[in-house]
Amino acid sequence: MSERRAQTGLRLLLGSGVDLFTQMPLTSEALKRLIPSFSLSMIRVDERCAPQTHYSEHFDEFSHQLFASAGHVFAAAGDDPAAFGNLLRNPKPFGTLVDGRPEFINGATYQHLFKRNGIHHVLDVALRDDDGPIGILGIFREEDARPFTRADVAKVADFYPWLVHALRAETRPSRFDEVDSAMLVATASGRIEFATPLAREWLGDAVGSDERTLLLRGDLLPEAVRALCGRCQVMQSGRPGRGHPLTPPTLTLRVAGGRVRLRAYPLAGEAGAERFGVQLTLELDRRVRMMRALEEAGVPPRLRQLAIASWDGVDPEQLPRLLEVTPATLKSYRKELYGRLAVTSSKALVEQLDAMALSVRFDLRRHHPRRA
Repeated sequence: MSERRAQTGLRLLLGSGVDLFTQMPLTSEALKRLIPSFSLSMIRVDERCAPQTHYSEHFDEFSHQLFASAGHVFAAAGDDPAAFGNLLRNPKPFGTLVDGRPEFINGATYQHLFKRNGIHHVLDVALRDDDGPIGILGIFREEDARPFTRADVAKVADFYPWLVHALRAETRPSRFDEVDSAMLVATASGRIEFATPLAREWLGDAVGSDERTLLLRGDLLPEAVRALCGRCQVMQSGRPGRGHPLTPPTLTLRVAGGRVRLRAYPLAGEAGAERFGVQLTLELDRRVRMMRALEEAGVPPRLRQLAIASWDGVDPEQLPRLLEVTPATLKSYRKELYGRLAVTSSKALVEQLDAMALSVRFDLRRHHPRRA
């Protein structure tokens, strides 16, 4: 794939209106086509430069917990060039660590985070705008890999504003498809008595604080899920009369590729239930699945943009302006797209896109904590 086409594909993702962390399985691969690497980490930070949400690949469990429970350590500036506070206040927004200076190699971030995860070469991208810090992107290579070059750093300038936009932009509504389910049983105090492996895995992906450690080591529910069970208990105690079934309270938590929806049910047959069943369903974002399906089908970015706009129901008269092409060029694009997907109408196109999307799953194993 040409570099120009790779850049266009990445911009299409970053301008899609999908939450950046939801689409990271795709964005990660798009970034690697531009700048080859074995791992990366995308982190949203608060105004203090402390991590809030992160998507990290091939990190061990200790590192995931470090992000979750010790964010203030990364925010502190100090004398570590890789500290988030230093990166986000550096006059240069990216490429400050590619030279591998001794102070970086000897710093706390390298010694306690990068080294343990096989990371040696780092291309850093500090994302900020006039309103302050937004996030950090780290692109990583192993010690025996080719170091990052100034040519790699120069590529960042092309997509840097798009990353900032993706982190700041409001997300558009999307559709979600249920693809799997899991279950847990908890007490009214929030202690887990039973949970399927998938239930723990999905909750571990969704929580972003020291609750992760409590969940994985102490069998304690995250606060949001405890509150969900509390709502269920309140509803059970004030339930309506016979013939008026309760609607179970629900909660959604965002994960890479989509979201986890939780529903709580009292397990006792009377008011004051002591135990609750929580059903978890993994729901993938239909738009993200469709973008992956178009990519796998070899549809070039210019036609993907037309396909997505058609799926969104954009007024055909607005398409030339949206795609920045003439009506004649749009007609040519449409003919090529229909031919590639073997359809003959806009209605058939939308149906085909939905069918393609529903066949897509994401491999998130690189995002899950690496086992020792």
